[in-house]
Amino acid sequence: MTIQMLKAEVEALSADERRRLAAFLVALRHKDLAAYRSRMTEKMDDKAPENWLTLEEFDARLES
Repeated sequence: MTIQMLKAEVEALSADERRRLAAFLVALRHKDLAAYRSRMTEKMDDKAPENWLTLEEFDARLES
C-alpha cells in the first residue's frame, strides 16, 4: 500500500476514527516514553525566550 492510498483511506474515515488514528500515531511516535518525557522536560524547563513559541506559531504547527 502506498502513502497516497493510505491518505485516501484516512480521508474516508469519520472524524472519530481520525481522532483515534491520530492518538495511535502519537503514541507510536512516543513509544519510548522515557526518552519522550526527558525531551519534554528539557523543553518545558527551557528559560530562553528565543526558543519559545507564540500561540500563533503553536497553532500553525498543530495544523500542519
